[in-house]
Amino acid sequence: MAEPWSQSAASLESIFSILSEHDHPFVMVGKYALNWMGVPVHSGYIMDILLRTSQAGSIYQALVQSGEWLEVDKSSIPELAILPESGEHDSIGWFKRYDDQWYISLCTEDTYHIVVDTEKIQVPHPINFNSVLVESEFHPNPQDEIRDARSSLPYLITDEGVKFVWGEPITFPVFIPTIPEYLDSCLNRIREWGYTCYMARMDMDNLARYLVLDSPHQQEKVLSKVENTEQLAEYFTQRQQRQERCMKRIMEQQRKHAALYGTTGKGLNLPFIMKAF
Repeated sequence: MAEPWSQSAASLESIFSILSEHDHPFVMVGKYALNWMGVPVHSGYIMDILLRTSQAGSIYQALVQSGEWLEVDKSSIPELAILPESGEHDSIGWFKRYDDQWYISLCTEDTYHIVVDTEKIQVPHPINFNSVLVESEFHPNPQDEIRDARSSLPYLITDEGVKFVWGEPITFPVFIPTIPEYLDSCLNRIREWGYTCYMARMDMDNLARYLVLDSPHQQEKVLSKVENTEQLAEYFTQRQQRQERCMKRIMEQQRKHAALYGTTGKGLNLPFIMKAF
C-alpha cells in the first residue's frame, strides 16, 4: 500500500486523462488551491476539483468506470467525519484512489458558486512543498526581501532557495481560481447557506490572515476586483469588530492579572497585534 499522498504523477495523470477526454481543464479549489494563494493550511488527503455542472455527471461516471478510483461515502472519510455539521453541499461525490490513501472531491459550478471558464491562474503542480502566493500583486509587501521581517508573510514564486513543487513532474496544466474569484465564491456560499457555512468562512479567514487583509491597502486591492463588494466590505468590518472585542477581553485579563499579582501582565500572550486603520 502506498503512503498517503505518495505524490504519484501516474495517479494525477489518470484524473487529467479523464478530464482531457471531456475537454475539461484541471481546476483545483479548496485547501490545495489555498496553498498556491499563500495560505499555509494543511491540505490533508482530499483534493477538491471543480467541474462544469453540465459535464459533472459524465466525468463522475468516467471515474467510476476507470477502475482506478473507488466511489466512497463522505462518512467513510476520516478528515470529513471530524468537521462540524454545516449547511454546505460543495461536493457531488468523493472518490478514493484504489492503491493509495487519498481522495478527490468533485465540486460543481452550482455547488461552489464559481465558473470553470473564468479567469484562472496556472500553477506548477497540484501539490506544493511550501505555500506560495502566485498572484504577487496581492502580497502585503513584495519588495521586502528581509526574510526575518516577513517570516509570517507568504513566499513569492520568485523567492530563491525555497522549494515549492513536491513530487514528480507532471505533464498537464493545473489551474486555480484567482483570489478575487475565490473570495466571491466564499461570499456566495455564505450568502446561500448562512453562517453555518464553515469551510467558506474558514477559507476567508485564512486568506484575510495571511494576506493581511486587515490592512486598508490590502483591502483596496481585493475590493476593486470582487463582484460582492458590499458583502466583502461588511466582512472586513465584522472582522475588525471581532478583533477589537478580543483585544478588550485580553486587556481586561491583563488588568485583573496585574491587580491580583501586582505585575503588568507581561507574561500573557497576545494572539495578534491590532493595527490602526
